[in-house]
Amino acid sequence: MPKLLNTKLTTILDELKQSLRNIYGEQLFQLILYGSQARGEAQPDSDIDILIVLNKSFDYSQEIERTSHLIADLSLKYNTLISRSFIDSLRLTSENSSFIRNINNEGILL
Repeated sequence: MPKLLNTKLTTILDELKQSLRNIYGEQLFQLILYGSQARGEAQPDSDIDILIVLNKSFDYSQEIERTSHLIADLSLKYNTLISRSFIDSLRLTSENSSFIRNINNEGILL
């Protein structure tokens, strides 16, 4: 975990990463922190933006549903909004959208 992240954020990200590994196993390719937390510009009420990269294609709504309890539980436990997005590894490496460029520029691999 990069040293620029505060203790609370590191704790949340560690717990999130472990829980997502339990849910996805080998299907989980990467977790990437992006947004104000990754840029070091977060305020006390800033959310945590996470990109969940999966190895294979998937149904976006199913993955939102699959992770909804985890995200809600962690958000309530730490009084912090966690926003997650999903992408497959092929799209992450081949797409050239502004979102992907932003991830490549500021994202922190967890």
